[in-house]
Amino acid sequence: MERLFAVTVRDWLERSKSGGMSLGLERTMAALEKLGRPDKSLKCIHVAGSNGKGSTCAHLAASLIRSGHQVGLFTSPHVSRIEERIRVNGTPISPESFNSALKIVHFASDDLTFFEITYLTALVACRDAGCEYMILETGLGGRLDATRTAEVIGCLVTSISLEHSDILGDTLEEVAKEKAAIARSGIPIIIKKPAEKIQKAMLEIAPHARFIEVSENIHDEAKTLARELLTELKLPWKDGSINWPARMQRIDGTPTILLDAAHNPSGIAKVMPQIIAELPEKWVLVFGSSPQNDLENFLKPISSLIEEYCPKRVILTEPQGGRYPALSQFPLQGDWIRNPDEAIEIAKNEDCEMILVIGSLYLCGNILSHLQLDSDDDLNILSSTGDP
Repeated sequence: MERLFAVTVRDWLERSKSGGMSLGLERTMAALEKLGRPDKSLKCIHVAGSNGKGSTCAHLAASLIRSGHQVGLFTSPHVSRIEERIRVNGTPISPESFNSALKIVHFASDDLTFFEITYLTALVACRDAGCEYMILETGLGGRLDATRTAEVIGCLVTSISLEHSDILGDTLEEVAKEKAAIARSGIPIIIKKPAEKIQKAMLEIAPHARFIEVSENIHDEAKTLARELLTELKLPWKDGSINWPARMQRIDGTPTILLDAAHNPSGIAKVMPQIIAELPEKWVLVFGSSPQNDLENFLKPISSLIEEYCPKRVILTEPQGGRYPALSQFPLQGDWIRNPDEAIEIAKNEDCEMILVIGSLYLCGNILSHLQLDSDDDLNILSSTGDP
């Protein structure tokens, strides 16, 4: 019976994807109240931004874990399996724990979006696991994101770029305001310092914000912002490596595989100098993407990379498992190998020193699963294979 119910609630979760995205706080807040406000049992930290927010969340969680705290972490989307959206002390929760929390959320409300369900499931699972702290990554924007319903002790906003213009606004100022709206009165908020006019826009929404100037290196940025917020909250900072899968993840072997899941034009442009620094003379590109609002600008850095650094082969593929069907055509010249498993095997047989896999988090997840690098240990943020 228990297994049957687990299948039923998983089906409910899967069906919720068909409802698409629906921003707003009313449904989530009503469900939170029915659940007994699990967020109030946790000391929540809320993180928004266009790029680097997942890495920043991982650094926050890792430091608190190293300090001896029990820590929950909610991020999205997942790389290989849905349980990794919810981590306790760095490790994805078990399917059994996920199902147990999901069942409780289902009883509270059956009229929720996929993201709202996973967010509430995370709060319930981490409360029931005895977590003291909870790190929450926004899904989209901030002002109307479901995670905005949580009671928090601190907020943080990473870099801002023009994204989801149909929802967040047509200008950087509008996008910045949406993300700054995770601010709560009297609660510390740290923001990566943007251009002056963007600062002014954000101060309209979060007048008590503290802006931090940081390196443009995405890993240094995440670590610095996490350290600054924990210091502001008078919590200890414990430095160390994190393992954040599919973010400049290097898999040593012959050939070496480098995976990065930059998912928007600004993200892929930002990581490109680090990718170029890693490229050997003989390399192969494996590229696939989910739908993009600004496909032309998303592909520009890829096209320039191909033109300037001449891979031995370009393999185009279709990521599997995403909410939306993968792009099946785009203006890049290459060999279409539709199945990502086949694509990586063909790439491995090329005479090359490195395979670069970019374009989609789901594509990176497909590759990690195929290579059997998606165990709990592989996905633990404190794994010794992490970035500095």
